Amino acid sequence: MDNHLKTQAIFIKGSTRGIIMFHGLTASPDDFRHFAESFSAQKYTVSIPLLSGHGTQVADLQKTRWYEWFTDVKKAFFKMQQVCQKIVVIGQSMGGTLALHLASHYPVDSLVLLAPGLFFKNKTSTFLPMVALVKKFLDKAHGPDIKNRISQKKAISYMKIPTHSVKETAELFKHVKQDLPEVTCPTLIFHSVHDHVIDYKSSEYIYRHISSVKKQLVTLSDSYHVLSLDNEKNVILKEIMHFIKPVFS
Repeated sequence: MDNHLKTQAIFIKGSTRGIIMFHGLTASPDDFRHFAESFSAQKYTVSIPLLSGHGTQVADLQKTRWYEWFTDVKKAFFKMQQVCQKIVVIGQSMGGTLALHLASHYPVDSLVLLAPGLFFKNKTSTFLPMVALVKKFLDKAHGPDIKNRISQKKAISYMKIPTHSVKETAELFKHVKQDLPEVTCPTLIFHSVHDHVIDYKSSEYIYRHISSVKKQLVTLSDSYHVLSLDNEKNVILKEIMHFIKPVFS
């Protein structure tokens, strides 16, 4: 884990059944590598784009706006549309919020959200505009919010968070809250009650306000925030496989 990273997007060609995954703030496509390998084994085409400002150095993230991340999301979706007939979108944390934004405007066939963001757990985020005037970066004192210590040590993530990026993420959250009624596709949501980054009430709020007829909220208790790397990742993966199967049948 460092503030200079070497990582890249992941794309694995399979069938005309597509799965796109979006990582969270300061994270990388590697957060979903285990999922990608499992989906690829089932002959899905898998895409995990590297969002702008990520995978290089943390100073690059400091310069990035949330709509640039959404541009990356749209590009990945349009590329997948060229090769796949049906597309499932999976997003984690901020990537889950971006996935919601995409699903509210484009024909996503099914949506899976892992600890999607609308409300930060840390209430001091309200004062970020003032904090940003005197502090450009916040340290991740204990690394990524992952309960499994082995996974936490291996996680590829910046060890600092630009205060500017948190402000941008807050703007994204605010914007997407207005989009929720426009989300109508089948939606599966996972969130841990022990998440230290994104408040569990984010998923409750999303569940209540999306218009999807088929929707499910799964509450976890043996993980923290980065669910794709934590103790219940295989339980999550099994649930996802079951949930998306009707989409492609």
